[in-house]
Amino acid sequence: MDVIADVDNLHHLYFLLEFLAAWEKRPPCLTPMAYKWCSALSEMAELGPELRPLPRFKLQAMASDNRLSGIAEWLFSSAPPGDTSNHTHEHPQWTEFYPRMLPVILEIGFRLVTPGRNQQAPRLDHTPHHDLVFKSAFSFDDDEVVADGVCAWIADSNHMPAGSCVHHLTKRMEKGTHFSPRLRQMGICLIERMWRNGLWVSDLETVYLLNCLNIGVDDIEYNHEWAGLLVDVICSPAGFDGLSIHYWDLLEGLPPPWVFPTTRAMEMARSLEETEDLEKLGVWMVIAWQSDEFSGSAGMEDLGPLKQVTLKYLLRRPLAIPRFERLLWSGGLRPDMRIALKDICTEVRTEQLPLEPPPL
Repeated sequence: MDVIADVDNLHHLYFLLEFLAAWEKRPPCLTPMAYKWCSALSEMAELGPELRPLPRFKLQAMASDNRLSGIAEWLFSSAPPGDTSNHTHEHPQWTEFYPRMLPVILEIGFRLVTPGRNQQAPRLDHTPHHDLVFKSAFSFDDDEVVADGVCAWIADSNHMPAGSCVHHLTKRMEKGTHFSPRLRQMGICLIERMWRNGLWVSDLETVYLLNCLNIGVDDIEYNHEWAGLLVDVICSPAGFDGLSIHYWDLLEGLPPPWVFPTTRAMEMARSLEETEDLEKLGVWMVIAWQSDEFSGSAGMEDLGPLKQVTLKYLLRRPLAIPRFERLLWSGGLRPDMRIALKDICTEVRTEQLPLEPPPL
């Protein structure tokens, strides 16, 4: 920490950091330490010129556990002596080493961290400089550095900072490149944890990021939480219009019942009717029948609009009847609702019967 603030002897510190990054069995206690180093680095960066990403002098390509000691000895002995004559940010070591240090520190602290409920979360003391850490991390073209930055944001699940991590990630997607598997995993964790902690951000950015990540059922660890998250997104103006049909289908496959704001289920159904978006309407009506709004204490008179829209939809799309009939045996409907839906399916099937028998 003192060397970061003092600028001099950065080359020695850099070599130490590369040594730690190459250490495959580094202890978890380095994670909160590395986060403090990132904060100190960003505090200095605010005082100096803008940091631009530079390539690293990376040890991993030439290092293995049984060679690290010799490599470290060579690096430290070959490092030039520090120049203490200049403590300003025009010091040559500033431009040479600071841009290379951030990705190394992030790797030390977060490359081996896998956020999850079964993992002990590190306690990270977020500072006013944390946003600059992530802005700098996202300026690198290396997906692993970006993933380290996202991991640093969400690792302390109980004390996540509010800020613009989703914004940075959506900007990253605008480059048109696919995420690496690890960065994609961190993006999924980011969305889940921000929703869980009530740190929701721009609906447009969230919808854009979800569409880019194309999350499937195999990517989801907590089905009920994702059901709530997708309901929130779909019920938002941006999600209703812009969220991929893929997520509507995904929600249909997650455990019911789904909880909607009062009357929201039918408001959305009417809107889908007006726009004649029959694909989404079909998914939504299956969801609406299992929603908390109707499966709770609603009386039969409250089911009138639901039954009316379902009947009109099935008359236009009779091939969707089996989709609704499966709800009859799923065990998720009240007895009176099951009877009402069965009557609708029977009526539509009757409408589809030919009026005259075919000729012999």
